[in-house]
Amino acid sequence: MKKNLLFLLCVITLASCHIVTKEEPVMETEKAHEAYGLLTITSSGFTKDHLRVKLVKKENATMDLYMFDVKFAAAMPVTIDMLVSGVSYAKSGNEIHFYGDSIVPTAGGKPYEKFIIRDLEGKITADSIVLSNYYGTTPSIYRGKLKVEN
Repeated sequence: MKKNLLFLLCVITLASCHIVTKEEPVMETEKAHEAYGLLTITSSGFTKDHLRVKLVKKENATMDLYMFDVKFAAAMPVTIDMLVSGVSYAKSGNEIHFYGDSIVPTAGGKPYEKFIIRDLEGKITADSIVLSNYYGTTPSIYRGKLKVEN
């Protein structure tokens, strides 16, 4: 990946998950993936641990990225739930690579134009999600461990 290979606000929830073996593709077309991990704002060093991210495949061959209870700075008075729609993806062996640029996220059902998602890149493996992007001009990295239902 070009930049810090992780992402700040992208959200991944295992709506219906299964244990992944090496022979299986990581994401079936009707599945979602959820992870809990660490978001780092690389320009300031601010971190948000236990950030829940959910990726859900859509019928139009894209994914929605959800981020729950996210903050971008210690001074941010509240957390927000954010949705990034229209994220492109491609399977490569047992991994899924996803990407997007110039996507206006929504928070509280309204466009959040101050933090347009730029240079979004990420990867889903059998046990993790890693992504990087800019929120406006703010660079971020996210590393999360997939939640797997037994």
